Amino acid sequence: MNYKDVFSIDEVFYNKIENIDIQKYRLNNFSFLEPKLEKDFYLKYFIREILIEIDILEVEDFLEYQYGKSKDPKLFLKTLKLKIVTEAKSILKQAEPYNFDSPYSKSSFIEYDFIEINDVVFKPMLESRSIGSFIELHSLHEDLKGRINIIEIFLEENSLEKTHSQFMALKWKGKPSHLAYFIAQCIEEGYIEAPIKRNGDLNIQELSKRILESFDFGSGKPSIETLKKYCNSDTDKYIKLNERFVNHGFHLPNSKILS
Repeated sequence: MNYKDVFSIDEVFYNKIENIDIQKYRLNNFSFLEPKLEKDFYLKYFIREILIEIDILEVEDFLEYQYGKSKDPKLFLKTLKLKIVTEAKSILKQAEPYNFDSPYSKSSFIEYDFIEINDVVFKPMLESRSIGSFIELHSLHEDLKGRINIIEIFLEENSLEKTHSQFMALKWKGKPSHLAYFIAQCIEEGYIEAPIKRNGDLNIQELSKRILESFDFGSGKPSIETLKKYCNSDTDKYIKLNERFVNHGFHLPNSKILS
């Protein structure tokens, strides 16, 4: 399994990127190394990112971004639970310093820290032993425990059971962007109570996910990221769509006026 549908991966090959302003929550695309690139490369890449490279204060944002951009959100959650949390706990338990010279003495260097052994291209730094060694050498055991806890909380809040509606979803026949806009309007005018983050801000990610779960979009099912653009009154997409509706006479009075 190559996990390309599970994680958000840049569409442009890494060796073709000219602009160094890379989206930090998206995985770089190393598929130009196929067919020799090891099959589970992107899984190992993701594990290294979430356990070491991404600042612990940004782990939740990283998860939300990857979940929202995933082509298969349900499989993303399953992968988090059955692969990533399991591997993280194993690394935490077995972390120890490790000498990488001998196993790779007969390897050939490719580029971007990749090596090739027996027609398989991989990155030694993504191996569990490498991650465990880094954890041990830098005394990051408590940090790793914290990251595992953040992942498990994310899984609980986005549990697979919650992704299956407990009722028959309403069929939406218009554009998904219009529905997101209407929901945002109803929230702004006091008709709907929106999900809120711990800091009191509107949780656009959770709102978009609930819209996706509550309506049947047929073959035109949007992504969470698409809905987020029209749920947020600060985005250009929302502002332009709002202008169109207002120009066509749309107006939703505040709920207090009609009470």
